[in-house]
Amino acid sequence: MKITRVTGVVYRQQLILSGPQPKFAGEPRTSFETLLVKVETDEGIVGWGEAFPHRVWKATKSLIETLIEPACIGADPTDISKLMNSLIRKTYGIGRAGPVMYALSGLDIALWDILGKVANQPIHKLLGGGGMTTVPAYASLLKYNDTKAVVHYCEQALSRGFTDIKIHETGYDEISTSAKLARDAKAGPVMVDVNAPWTLQEAVVKMEPLRELGLKWIEEPVWPPEDFAALAIARETGVPIAIGETVLTPNDFARLIECRAADFIQPSVAKIGGISVVRDIYTLANQASVAVVPHSAYFGPALIATVHLSAALSRAPFVERLYVDLADDPFGDWYVPKNGTLKVPQGPGLGVEPDLKLLEKLRVE
Repeated sequence: MKITRVTGVVYRQQLILSGPQPKFAGEPRTSFETLLVKVETDEGIVGWGEAFPHRVWKATKSLIETLIEPACIGADPTDISKLMNSLIRKTYGIGRAGPVMYALSGLDIALWDILGKVANQPIHKLLGGGGMTTVPAYASLLKYNDTKAVVHYCEQALSRGFTDIKIHETGYDEISTSAKLARDAKAGPVMVDVNAPWTLQEAVVKMEPLRELGLKWIEEPVWPPEDFAALAIARETGVPIAIGETVLTPNDFARLIECRAADFIQPSVAKIGGISVVRDIYTLANQASVAVVPHSAYFGPALIATVHLSAALSRAPFVERLYVDLADDPFGDWYVPKNGTLKVPQGPGLGVEPDLKLLEKLRVE
């Protein structure tokens, strides 16, 4: 079997809003773009992956088509290690992180999809998993900077069966109100993602009052996020720390695990190198007894791949599900959780195929 074509496919999904307009990645949002990586073969088997899209999808799509595709034509898609190692070496001089690695991440996911289809096995079984049919998911809210809006979406998420909530707020009022809501609803401790806003000194001052709230974790409290020494000092406040979305390389994850700077690590399958790399990070973390809860603020193959990885490799599966309602979804109702859980697909490969007609309708260039 040989690869005949690799393309980037971008589609835009509109949000159904029941409250104030949110922000994501610093921008007001009414829609999201998803960047798929489509790999075609001479035997008619097609694999689907997803590359990190937010704000940079045009650059990443260009790299897929001008840099990645020419290097893939004629390669065996089932020899994932050989092809990915070759591509990583060919591209390291122009970036071991950022859009090049996002493109390679989407490619790797698509190759695993093909491998599963050839073997007639779901990815979680190829990874050594057993019989899990669902994994717990937490509701990851967008950013509102408004206590009433945060309360509205927290209450809505709890009413829909979620027991765990993450908010993207930096204000004490929003954080403490959300924590109280969760306690009153007998839900799990609230998680808070502050997106690396503080110096170490600021982080210590901001985090110490949060200790009494019993948060599950605070995410990326220190700028720059790769300052693991500062992170370890901030951890001494007694508030558990999570990080990983912006950790740039597998070696950085190894260093993060070794120095015990975080309580939870969060590799992102669409950013760090795909399923192959996240699998290896799980292995390191499990050996060191460090909890892995992947970053997965995605809608398509990256989220599906994360579910497979968590089902197969996590000692306590727990998956991030961006808390939004979509007007249309090419991957169907798989994205809709049931009682706070997501299905572990049982079909070959990713186990969920896009609706090609809907994909074409939503497609953007």
